Amino acid sequence: IFMINHSLRQTKKIIKIVSINLILIVVILSLVEGLSSILLMFYRISKIPQNPAHLYTQYDELLGWEHIPNVNLSNMYGEGIYFRTNSQSFRNNEDFTINIPPNKVRIICSGDSFTMGLGVSNNQTWCQLLTSINQRLQTINMGQGGYGVDQVYLWYKRDGIRFEHNIQIFAFITDDFVRMQRAKFFGYGKPLLFLENGELVNHNFPVPRGAFLFPKIREGSRYIQELRFLGLWQTLFPRKLETDNQYVAQTPAIAMKIFEELAEINREKNSKLVVVYLPIRSDYYGNESDFWRQYLQVELEKRNIIYLDLIAEFRKIIPNEKVETVFLEGDGHYSVFGNEFIANLLYEKLLSLPEIAVILQ
Repeated sequence: IFMINHSLRQTKKIIKIVSINLILIVVILSLVEGLSSILLMFYRISKIPQNPAHLYTQYDELLGWEHIPNVNLSNMYGEGIYFRTNSQSFRNNEDFTINIPPNKVRIICSGDSFTMGLGVSNNQTWCQLLTSINQRLQTINMGQGGYGVDQVYLWYKRDGIRFEHNIQIFAFITDDFVRMQRAKFFGYGKPLLFLENGELVNHNFPVPRGAFLFPKIREGSRYIQELRFLGLWQTLFPRKLETDNQYVAQTPAIAMKIFEELAEINREKNSKLVVVYLPIRSDYYGNESDFWRQYLQVELEKRNIIYLDLIAEFRKIIPNEKVETVFLEGDGHYSVFGNEFIANLLYEKLLSLPEIAVILQ
C-alpha cells in the first residue's frame, strides 16, 4: 500500500511538473507570437511609402487639411507634371489681389480633387483652362483633394470670401456628399456639420490632428487591425459607429443650407453662384448619382440658384469607346483631355445662361 501511495504521489508530481511546463511553453509561445506580430506590424508600417499628398498638404484645425503655401513640385505626378501653390495656398502660379484687375472677370473654382486637378499640371486643370477659352477670365483654383461639400464651403467662407469675384463655381462629385457624413476621411479628421435650429454647427472643431502627427501609423492602420488582440478586444467590446445616422439623414438639408448661404454671400458680393455636378467614370454606366442629381435639380430651382448637371452631356457627347480617355488610369481623375472636355463643356453651358453670359462677354 505504501508503495502504491508513493507511486501515486510521484505520478501526480510528474503530471504537475509537466502541466506547469506545458503552460509555460504556451505562455512563451504566445508571447513570442504576439511580439512577432507586433514587430511584423511595425516592419510593414515602416515600409509604407509616404502619402504623396503630404508633400503639399498640412494640418488645419477647421478644415482637417489644407494646401501648404508656396509649394513647387516640378515632377509631382510624373516627369514635367507639376504641382504649385501660391502664397495664398491656392493651386495657382500667381498670387491674387483682393480687387479684380481692370478688364478681367474673376471666377473662384471651389471643389475637391477633380477641381484641384489631381494628376495634371496647374495649367491643365479645367479651372485654369477656362482662361484659355476666354482670356478675360482670371480663375482662382480653390480645389482641395479629399474635400467634402462641407469643407469646400468652409474653406471658401474663411479664405475665399475676401477676394472680390464675379462668379463662384461650386463643383462636386457624388462622393462629396457622402464625405459630409463622417468625421474622418481615410483616417484624417475633418469637420462634421449639423443643423441645429436651422443653423449650421460644426461638431468636430478643432479637428484632431493625430493623423498628421503620426502619418505612418494612420497609413498602416490596416496592419494594426490585423493584430489578434485587437480583434478579440473589438469582438468583446464593439465600438459605436463613428457617425450617428442623424448626420446621414440630415445630409440633404445640410447641403441645401450650404448652397443657400453661398447664394446669399454671392448676392452680397454682386457675384453669381453656379453649382456644378461633375461626372466621374461610374456616372457613365451607373445611376449612383441619380438621387442627388434629381434632388438638387428640384431644390436649387426653388431657390433660384443656378445648377449645371454635366453628367447628361458627358453621357451624350462621349462615345463608349472614348470614356477611358477622359480619365487617368488608377484613381480615375480627369486626364488632360478630360479637363479640356470639362472646361469646354462648362464654358458652353455658362454662355447658355443669359445672366452669366452678360458677365463673360
